[in-house]
Amino acid sequence: MSAMRKHVLRVAVGDPPTVTELLAARLALPLDRAREWVRIGAVQADGRRAVEATHLPPGTRVVVREPVVVATAPLVVAWRDELTLVVEKPAGMLAQPSEGEAASSLEARVRDELPSARMLHRLDRDASGLVLFALRPEAFAPLQRSIEEGLVERTYAAVASGEIAEPREIRLRIARDPSDARRRVALPENAPGGRAALTRLAPLGPGAGGTALRVELGTGRTHQIRVHLLAIGHPLVGDGLYGGPPAARLMLHAARLVFPHPATGGRVAVESPAPEGFGG
Repeated sequence: MSAMRKHVLRVAVGDPPTVTELLAARLALPLDRAREWVRIGAVQADGRRAVEATHLPPGTRVVVREPVVVATAPLVVAWRDELTLVVEKPAGMLAQPSEGEAASSLEARVRDELPSARMLHRLDRDASGLVLFALRPEAFAPLQRSIEEGLVERTYAAVASGEIAEPREIRLRIARDPSDARRRVALPENAPGGRAALTRLAPLGPGAGGTALRVELGTGRTHQIRVHLLAIGHPLVGDGLYGGPPAARLMLHAARLVFPHPATGGRVAVESPAPEGFGG
């Protein structure tokens, strides 16, 4: 996977008048690639998303975020029937589309092959593991309800920095970090702000650079495991955003997913072995 590159262009007198032509001229792109970048939302003109017909008078500020290229290996399907699908997301791939990277997200890859598929939950970009999809409209509502009612079990393999000797249960609330939109912060359980969150940790022994853990989610807040581990002084190995020690990747993998089938109500359990280095 390549890192995202950002280009900031200022339209000058004599530049092409349309955004696709400008990108082709100034960035030496083929016109079809310039059109694709515009189509997926990778280009802004004066702070607004550009479309192919956007007119560019001199002085317009154009920001281009090159789409990240993720290796297009075949999707790894861990479970599939007529209503449900579970696939393995590789580390480094977005779960859902974002500006400039829509085409390379897991959801986009799945929907290219199965247009009716709908994602039920997300994984952080740098995490890996199991993600659940509904394949038909009649499956989405019951699966979504099962998630909201806590009937979907999600278990992760992780490596936390330092030594964690005993099982722990963390009930700190999670809120947005007012100083950094990318981050979340932990608040006391009885704090008025944030949202309630529950994480259960079970140490499994040494891992690469710390303690291998089995982590069970009682709730599914953004960055929940990462924030809770930071709050107890043991950030995830490889978690640069939350102060974890460096590693080749974020040491977080969605290893087990159990959900009630939307048609039968029977339990479906799907597992994905943790990558090498997670220990335990």
